[in-house]
Amino acid sequence: MTTNTKEAPVSGENLSECRVDIHIKNQGDVNIYGCNAPLPNEPTCLPSPLEECETLPLPPGQCIPVVQGAKPKQSRQRKLEKLLANNRVPSALAASFFHLSRRFLQERAAANPLEDSAFDVLRSLPPQLQGILSCAVKSFDSLSSNERERLFDTSLTNDLNTPIDPITLAAAVSKELAQQVGVLVSNNPNGLETERPGQNRFFDPGTPESFDVQLRICRMNDIRTFEFRPPLGLGDYEPAELQQRCESTLVGEDVQINCQVQRNNCPGNFLSDGTCLRVLDIEAGDGVTLEGVNFISTDITVRLVAQSPGSATADVKGHVFGDLVTPLKEIINGENRLIRDCRVRDRLTFQVPKELPPGNYTVQIVMPNVSGIPELIGDQIFSNTEFINVVPPASARFQIVAERLIARKETSPGFLGSDEVGVHVIAVPLLADGSLGGFQLLNGGKGREFGDLDSGNFRIMNDVLFSHQQDILGLAMSVTGYEIDSRKAYNEQITTFSEAFIHILEKEWDFIKDHLKEGLEALKELGIKVALIVVAVAVVVTLGIDLIYAAWAPADPIIIDQIGLSTVDLVALTSVNFPSPGFSTHSAANDIDVHVTPEVKHPQEYRELREYASSDKDSLYDILYRYNRIA
Repeated sequence: MTTNTKEAPVSGENLSECRVDIHIKNQGDVNIYGCNAPLPNEPTCLPSPLEECETLPLPPGQCIPVVQGAKPKQSRQRKLEKLLANNRVPSALAASFFHLSRRFLQERAAANPLEDSAFDVLRSLPPQLQGILSCAVKSFDSLSSNERERLFDTSLTNDLNTPIDPITLAAAVSKELAQQVGVLVSNNPNGLETERPGQNRFFDPGTPESFDVQLRICRMNDIRTFEFRPPLGLGDYEPAELQQRCESTLVGEDVQINCQVQRNNCPGNFLSDGTCLRVLDIEAGDGVTLEGVNFISTDITVRLVAQSPGSATADVKGHVFGDLVTPLKEIINGENRLIRDCRVRDRLTFQVPKELPPGNYTVQIVMPNVSGIPELIGDQIFSNTEFINVVPPASARFQIVAERLIARKETSPGFLGSDEVGVHVIAVPLLADGSLGGFQLLNGGKGREFGDLDSGNFRIMNDVLFSHQQDILGLAMSVTGYEIDSRKAYNEQITTFSEAFIHILEKEWDFIKDHLKEGLEALKELGIKVALIVVAVAVVVTLGIDLIYAAWAPADPIIIDQIGLSTVDLVALTSVNFPSPGFSTHSAANDIDVHVTPEVKHPQEYRELREYASSDKDSLYDILYRYNRIA
């Protein structure tokens, strides 16, 4: 960690002997100003332009001074370093914001309705915020070309004379969505652009009676299968990987849900003691991801066969992205042996046909015999058999509410005062016709601000984050929270400017959302499941906001979350016929870990606590969410 300090004149008697010990756990650059707070009769510095303020110096790349006595803020470089380390796809929305802003500041005429709409928002900013806008654009321009190209879609920003139009922006966002999905599915931004076969790990079976599966499905939508290798013991499977039956009973005013693992009449595969392995519910038209070993051809089909009393069958083309990272061989006891267990993660995605009747289906990969092993007789090689339950698209209606914000542990160092937290939530539905809906903004885009938060405090929210009247396939939700300065004047500059750029993103989205439909349909045809598509939408929106903040504001991210749920997910969450999901954890942007804990489930209602742990700020914040099925 490096620190930048600057002394300021001290007013008042005997204050020169005052000593302050500062203990900082934050990583990266920290700016510390040794300034006493102004006396009540001293004016607060509100520079316009900002460069005129001498009492509160601006660190490089920052456009609003840090408040005297406020908690230390991460430098712009520290924020960008984290984004560079964790993000692999440049942002189109953030790039478009800075390009629109630059054209506005240079008094270019709006070239189309999109620019006209965005310029109206920027024109409404008060004079001091016009100065912040200019500073933000200069901060963007001061980045190295390498940083800009890795974080922003520079195809939108290279030519000042080229305006932002809906068709161009939609194409850029569509490409970004496909690359983000590629990262989610295959850990490669280009994983959906081209197919590639996996490495050949086939071997001579030794005898014709050998039944060892060589074309192996290890996981289906991240659920481990019966053929997972090394073999799993009876106690190694997670609850989510087992078929369960649930019953609910009313005890007083509480509903108790009793779920038991199914051990007879299994709808799919089962273990040696009769325990049923889970059969996934998949909506007709949704995608499925298979992971396994020896997907060595791109000419692969997935065969779906209905179980009795059904009779439907379908052969579906799969999209293959082979694992070229896991080594082909390893040395064991001095021998060079093929790696052919489930450490290998060849991936295949396919779409369940929209017209497929509901029911239980077997799933099996059919691949041309290109193994090169003469003992493997026949023109085709078949994988192990798995199962899915095809369900019709849901027509239910849902609502998501944030009930409260909880400060488990305020940002460090605590002795410098309480936290001031600003929260923004943007929800976007994926409609039944495959198009995206408009932004649903927390508090109309103003977000929510919570002051004087110390460890152990909570604030009631009761904010509706998402609701809908049309049929949907799923929803995306971007949740961002920042620790901002406590001085009202500077707080207002940050929040007012934040509201302005979020409204610009909202207007851009309204212009491009209909143009994204074709790209979304292409993703579905590749077999990308709805839940991953809406997560990618949330990632694109969150990244745009995070990058815009990083370029100008003395505000540190403490809450980052991207939530993507299909209607099947929402039905299961709000139904007492399904068990609550287990505890889960994942990493979001800016080194923030998200821990998800189920709280309680009632008929048509589910609550979960999502904890946001920031390693940089040494903070823990929770939001309690409630999911309601309302129709």
